Amino acid sequence: MKLAYKIGLLVGAAVLLFLLPSRGRGEQLQRFDDYVVHYNALSADMLPAEVAAAYKIPRSSKQGLLNIAVQRTDGAEPVAVTARISGSVANLAGQRSEMTVREIREADAIYYLAEFPVRGSDTLNFDLRIAPTDSTRSYTLKFSKNYVTE
Repeated sequence: MKLAYKIGLLVGAAVLLFLLPSRGRGEQLQRFDDYVVHYNALSADMLPAEVAAAYKIPRSSKQGLLNIAVQRTDGAEPVAVTARISGSVANLAGQRSEMTVREIREADAIYYLAEFPVRGSDTLNFDLRIAPTDSTRSYTLKFSKNYVTE
């Protein structure tokens, strides 16, 4: 099999797992009007090497990865939509980092990735602004995640 095809399969599988119900996984969701925002923050060292290489994400316990997907839910089935997403992450000492969010499109899936530093074991507080492009509204999503690094 060609490497690009294998990477596509891995990423496609990861996207499908991300969008499935969250029971037993670290993924969470928040509902806003006719939208649902799926989000997951993880340590970049948990990524398969092929996926990390394909997206140029360093695999390190000192690097975090935020994964976000926005779906419109006003129909029979949820539909992936584009959004403008910005935000920051801060540790308990108040050290804040702005995140650069990049859009990824694969088949019918649209999701967003942002990398952030993890400075030792800490609780990180995320503050995101999400504006679906097919809406005039924007939403604020705040959540915390505990990290333990070696």
